[in-house]
Amino acid sequence: MNGCTKTGFGEGDSYWFFGMKVVRRTPEGATPIILEHHLDPGAGAPLHFHNDVEDSFYLAAGRLAMRAGDDTFIVDAGDYVSVPTRLPHSLVAIGDTEAVLIQTHTDPSFLDFVVKAGVPGNQPRPDPASLDFPTLMSIAESTGHPVIGPMLAAEEIAHF
Repeated sequence: MNGCTKTGFGEGDSYWFFGMKVVRRTPEGATPIILEHHLDPGAGAPLHFHNDVEDSFYLAAGRLAMRAGDDTFIVDAGDYVSVPTRLPHSLVAIGDTEAVLIQTHTDPSFLDFVVKAGVPGNQPRPDPASLDFPTLMSIAESTGHPVIGPMLAAEEIAHF
């Protein structure tokens, strides 16, 4: 393909990251970095921010409840979300189907976090109860993506 690279849905190096499957869609060293996240219902990200990257994603499937700063809202399949650098945010997959989001970054620091904190996707999915959260929080901090609070609470998303 004359140096061009193409990946299909779910193709690429993958990792189990905080219990969810994350697939790197871009080849090694390419930018922007595109990550495909697969979130089971109830899975999500605790309140965190990114020191040096704007967090942008397109929701390809499913539904999310999201908090960004002081706003809480729903993200439906087909929606695009852009979160400014250093704005605290959290999200959780709601409903009874998997949510798939396509995330993009120009900086490799979040990919570094996924690789350092994750388990290669060709290994069995780790039991979330077995995750070493103090170590994961340390990796989050050291890669520029500190966790500063819990995931959205059930009462925050109950009305969605």
